[in-house]
Amino acid sequence: MLQAFEASIQTLNKARRLNQSIKKCAKNATIIPTVRRPTCSIAELMRKTNFSKEEIRHLYRRFKQDCPSGEVSKTHFTTIFSTLFPGGECFRYSTFVFRNIDRTNLGYIRFEDLIATLSILIHGSVEDRLSWIFDLYDLNKDGMLTKSELSQIVASIFQLMVPVGKLNFTSIAIAIEERTDHLFQNWDRSRTGFINKEDFLQYCLQDEMIQRSIDVLHTNIYL
Repeated sequence: MLQAFEASIQTLNKARRLNQSIKKCAKNATIIPTVRRPTCSIAELMRKTNFSKEEIRHLYRRFKQDCPSGEVSKTHFTTIFSTLFPGGECFRYSTFVFRNIDRTNLGYIRFEDLIATLSILIHGSVEDRLSWIFDLYDLNKDGMLTKSELSQIVASIFQLMVPVGKLNFTSIAIAIEERTDHLFQNWDRSRTGFINKEDFLQYCLQDEMIQRSIDVLHTNIYL
């Protein structure tokens, strides 16, 4: 049951190294002449996140150095993601993560989008991080998680974690259906046919293994 969380938690844990991965991929990225600057001042970012002025400046220097255009496209993000999970097929899952970071649906990730996610990763409570995961699973962002959405997430996680050459599509399809049914039954506590965030959080906050998995996340932006 924890496999769905493990991939999401690994994503959060590896997301803090996004600037490092951007730098490795930058040489192959298309050069965009227009430089996009943050729309928020440092003071505004400090209010919206739990970062200090020094931390924000540190993050922005790295982001600007590694991504001079000031934005990360979906294609570039997928390339970055493939370096974090080299064994599997990451396009589908990375697309879901990209949408969860690009909350304004601009089609690219800005510095302020990245720092908002990092704030949850580094300074957020267990509930904050679980809420981020729920939003990731809620593909149409309507505040409810359907069985179809959960099935898509589970399928993308199998593609992410299982090496492509070892995929047995028949057995994988059965495993995806079984895992989806099991998760949905546990999370749909109200038996409404969909999962709301309150039920999701209530279940996860009572599960010690999930909480321990969340707690292993690193908290140092300078690593």
